[in-house]
Amino acid sequence: MKLRKISAAAIALVSGLLLSNSHVGRVHADEKACSTKTLHGSYGFYRSGTTSTGPLTAVGFVFYDGNGNNTATQTISRNGVFTLDQTTVGQYEVDADCTGRGFQNGVQISRTVIVNGGTEVYLLSMVAGNAVFGVAKKIHSSDDDH
Repeated sequence: MKLRKISAAAIALVSGLLLSNSHVGRVHADEKACSTKTLHGSYGFYRSGTTSTGPLTAVGFVFYDGNGNNTATQTISRNGVFTLDQTTVGQYEVDADCTGRGFQNGVQISRTVIVNGGTEVYLLSMVAGNAVFGVAKKIHSSDDDH
């Protein structure tokens, strides 16, 4: 009797997992695919975490051109020392599943996930010694930028 209850519970669990995975696949397949054009316009962002030299926080904005290039201007606090209005230029790639990568001088510096139809980006630094994450939210359409 106990074996029958355990078997029934196991079958129910496996069935539930299979059904939930097939549902996730259907939902994902129905969503619009992403590309570099998904990121187009100005986004306000913050970053926070730790680096090999101590804590880091930053706020700023980044402009994505829709063709794989970006320009960011930010104010950074590294271990309590401020750098104001630092501008950097980079590149980005976006996969159809809305994941992506950020580059600076050809070196990968971040992994990203694009959400809410391209209005938000979640970022994780890929720089050795860093544990820094960030969130960017769209603030302008591409027609209103720069």
